[in-house]
Amino acid sequence: MEQSTEFDYQGNYNRFQLEGEAFVNYKNNWWSEAGFGYKPRIFSNTILRGGPRWKWNDENFVYLFSGTDRRKKFSTTLGIVYSKAAENQFSFHRYVWRMNYQPTDRLSANLELQLQSNPNKTQYVTESANGSEARYIMAEIENQSLTPTLRLNYSINPNLTLQYYGQPFIFKAQYSNFNYVTDATAEKLADRVSWYSDEQISFEDGIYAIDENSDGINDFSIGNPDFAFMQFRSNMVLRWEYIPGSEIFVVWSQGITDFGDLERNVFQLATNDLFSSGAENTFLLKATFRFVR
Repeated sequence: MEQSTEFDYQGNYNRFQLEGEAFVNYKNNWWSEAGFGYKPRIFSNTILRGGPRWKWNDENFVYLFSGTDRRKKFSTTLGIVYSKAAENQFSFHRYVWRMNYQPTDRLSANLELQLQSNPNKTQYVTESANGSEARYIMAEIENQSLTPTLRLNYSINPNLTLQYYGQPFIFKAQYSNFNYVTDATAEKLADRVSWYSDEQISFEDGIYAIDENSDGINDFSIGNPDFAFMQFRSNMVLRWEYIPGSEIFVVWSQGITDFGDLERNVFQLATNDLFSSGAENTFLLKATFRFVR
């Protein structure tokens, strides 16, 4: 068991956490790792972006990873991480699959796939003003991210190697149930924020108009924060040590950054939208020479 606490520079007691973990290595060299934790006290100075200190509800989390014999040419790992806060304020789900394959001493491949979601009833959106009073606008967020990562290493000979790294990243977020902060450190969530009713908030042409006092006059407005972000980064590096201590590197780097269709899920964004966007290619040649007296 481990216990940790956290204070900020003003002396505020921000975090208390208890955590336990266990690891088992089986006779066939397969393995499992599991853990759990409890956070009865969570405060943050950064969530409201310069606003008051914010309280999160207490949180419980568990994780479990298990894998095959890592000494073999082929090994794989499966894992899950799950957490949930009281009053269902937020939760976190992460699913992981890893694969390692080394058929020869010269060639190795590593593939990792992560699917993650982090729904939250009080995701910070923006700061507005209602008259002279600051309004910290929050909302319920439903989000998903998908991150596959591929690494390849091939040694043609001790002096000539080829390496590849590629990682798509997809993140989709949609907001609803807008609310604003009333008492950022209140014990109960219902005292911490106040939810806007259908009479107080309306949506038209990509803009949320907010009429807090329901007098028919909009007090302020915010843009639609929904988005689907896509990114791809890859590098291929050929390294040649033409004489001892002196090398030539040939590098090909490819990047894609774009926004996708909100009607698609993260798998559809990865397969249909990401690689239809224009890619930026960069080529680099680097040479080093070691002077020996």
